[in-house]
Amino acid sequence: MPGLNSIMDTSLSALFAAQAGLATTGHNIANANTPGYSRQEVLFAARKPDMTAYGAIGRGVDVQGIRRIQDEFLLNNLRSQTARGESFGSIDSALSEVESILGSIDNDHLGDALSDFFGAWNALAQPPISPSMKTNVVTRTVSLVTDFHAIDESLAALEANIESSINLEIGNLNRLLTQIADMNRQIMGAESGGEPANDLRDQRDLLITQVSAIAEVSVHEREDGTKDIILAGRTMVARDSVTLFESTYEKSSDGYRMTIVTGGTRNEVRLSTGKLEGLLTSRDVHIRDVRAKLDGVAKKLIDEVNSLHSQGRTATSSGLEFFTGDNMHTIGLNEAIFNNPQLVATGRTTAPGDNDIALAIANLGNVSSGTSGALTVNDVYRDLLTDLASNRSTFEFMVNNQQNVVASLESKLASVAGVSLDEEGASMVRYQNSYNAAAKVISTVQELYDTLLNMV
Repeated sequence: MPGLNSIMDTSLSALFAAQAGLATTGHNIANANTPGYSRQEVLFAARKPDMTAYGAIGRGVDVQGIRRIQDEFLLNNLRSQTARGESFGSIDSALSEVESILGSIDNDHLGDALSDFFGAWNALAQPPISPSMKTNVVTRTVSLVTDFHAIDESLAALEANIESSINLEIGNLNRLLTQIADMNRQIMGAESGGEPANDLRDQRDLLITQVSAIAEVSVHEREDGTKDIILAGRTMVARDSVTLFESTYEKSSDGYRMTIVTGGTRNEVRLSTGKLEGLLTSRDVHIRDVRAKLDGVAKKLIDEVNSLHSQGRTATSSGLEFFTGDNMHTIGLNEAIFNNPQLVATGRTTAPGDNDIALAIANLGNVSSGTSGALTVNDVYRDLLTDLASNRSTFEFMVNNQQNVVASLESKLASVAGVSLDEEGASMVRYQNSYNAAAKVISTVQELYDTLLNMV
């Protein structure tokens, strides 16, 4: 039969278990708003009982450890979907900037400038041919060229901003990878005694999640509790050693390559998803595609107008090309015509009223000359705007859809690993009642001891 000492020991174990539960509950409540924190719970187990002739009598409870509540499958899925969302978001943001530079299909300054240019030629072609209308053609041409150059400069500035963002994210990636390696070192030291370092693991997982938003990674956990970070098949963090990126990258046929240096050797990695991949794709695909199409608009305009105008004659010139350059960046008005608008040719002869060249150029807005395809200049430009609007709409939808996916996963993960103040409040009351009950048993045992002592 157990004595009072055994009962006291059993009650003390309950008292200590309740204290551990209250301490852990308080820790959960304190970190309810801490980013990346995972709820913790105390693991209890009944002690080995005393065996007597009439059965086993329990000896209380042991605290076996503090468990960190986390769902690695949900966490990894959230990281993957977040990386996709960041990629889509970066592309959508870049396309939005391009839209603001060009304007909408119904309200775009370059389209208006093209219409004004062809309209000026149409006005020039109306008899009687007026010298002032030639000046108007030059004025409208200068406006059109200025608009091309302004768009070119705006796209260059956007590319430069994206370039800065790329370098910033590479720096952030290197910083986070270095911090993860340091956290691995701390965790190895803290867990050398066999107990998990729950809070340090939370901090490391938060860092890994932040890395995944920049560039999607896979994670391999070793038996010693450290985690290796693998990006595009290359191990960037192994225990407490880290491999960093250089700020170099280029487009390849099957993805976007970034250069890393290990022991003086340059290696390449290909990004799949994440903010960094989205920025690279924005710059190297979408913006450059828009630039190439605008160069195509400018070249078609230059080629078709020059093809016609070089056939024209004026009183003092013949065979002059109207435009210089061959793309959006280099397009310009022939300096001779800029200095003397009367060199604008209206016909193939110098006969009064010869306006066939002016009419042909005016009609380029509606009918292609056939020198560079069946589409008109306006058709090519409108197709560009339509494709841009379609791409923007697609990525806007993908961003919204991805936000819903991420929000759903965050909600599921919060239900597993997040701190519920209502649940913690209930746990606090439960542990408080356990503590009071254990204290009551201890008080009762003390009274029994006093009774025994008084009997002596």
